[in-house]
Amino acid sequence: MRALSLLTLAWLLLGVVSPAHAQTPEVTANRSDVIRLLGEIPNFTVIRQEYEALGYSGEKLDLAVEQAGLLYRDPVLAGYLADRLIAAYQSPESVDRNSGGLVIGLIRRGLGHLSTRELRYYYRVEQIMLQSLPERTCGRAVRDRLPPEKFSELITRLAAGFNVASLREYYRVQAKAARFGATRDPVLLSPAKSVEVENRVNGRLSEKIAESENARALRSAIGNLERAGNRQACQIGRLFMETVMELEGRALRETLIYMSLP
Repeated sequence: MRALSLLTLAWLLLGVVSPAHAQTPEVTANRSDVIRLLGEIPNFTVIRQEYEALGYSGEKLDLAVEQAGLLYRDPVLAGYLADRLIAAYQSPESVDRNSGGLVIGLIRRGLGHLSTRELRYYYRVEQIMLQSLPERTCGRAVRDRLPPEKFSELITRLAAGFNVASLREYYRVQAKAARFGATRDPVLLSPAKSVEVENRVNGRLSEKIAESENARALRSAIGNLERAGNRQACQIGRLFMETVMELEGRALRETLIYMSLP
């Protein structure tokens, strides 16, 4: 296989470039080489500099760099990521270009194994971030018009605004989900349960839209979100997250698992 440089590894993991565009010299490398390189990523000065450029400083900067080290140096996580990197590099056509990178995909694989409290916390953070985005950017995100690397950068920048305790908890939940993602299959819902979740959320969302000041525009937008304006798409996305976060008990858990499906 082609050897993977540190920079190439970082970009692949974050989804910034696809394996097809990661050109490096033709030399052999084995799984242990890739795991070793993964472990060196947090030592890259550029990692700390990039977090600083995104607004991290002091204890929050230390937490962010430490989190990067955990994801790349943990034996289970590094082994899982190494296997996926090797497979992706050998067969670029098999890579899901919309996954947002291997680390993000790994976290999402494990979300369904979290406790309901942790799962709710993870998506509460996403709700806060969606509320914090400018309307145009929010609308593009809801309509899936933002490249994964751009969305990842925005989320990372917004997380820099958390207080230390919130950031530490967010990272803890991420790391726990990543470990589950590396060691367990994703939690799946049956087709019947998925339909039940969809009907429940769509019904409550429709009620919220009907109560809004621009109900007609939102009803039209939700029927064709691809062609909707950013303002309407953003409003729908925020109403959707509000609807979900108002659920309780089993209904909440099933809906959050549904949202986490690969």
